[in-house]
Amino acid sequence: MELRLPGCRSLKEKRSILRRYLENMRRTYGVAVAEVDAHDSLQHAVIEAAAVSNARAQLHRVLTKLMHDADRPGEMTLTDCEMSI
Repeated sequence: MELRLPGCRSLKEKRSILRRYLENMRRTYGVAVAEVDAHDSLQHAVIEAAAVSNARAQLHRVLTKLMHDADRPGEMTLTDCEMSI
């Protein structure tokens, strides 16, 4: 997922927002997730998530929810997403 964080004025602020979001994704959905690119960009982040299940439909539901949760008005916006199952 590519995210835009329009209000960030420092890397510390960006990391704080991402940390809360990533922890929430781990806790709520039980997925592995990390920022994988654009580490030094103030208003851009690239996140990858991975999940394991024996049911394709369950994986699709979880990954779709992750995408929807990434769109947080005023904080961050999902600009691009790619899903592979």
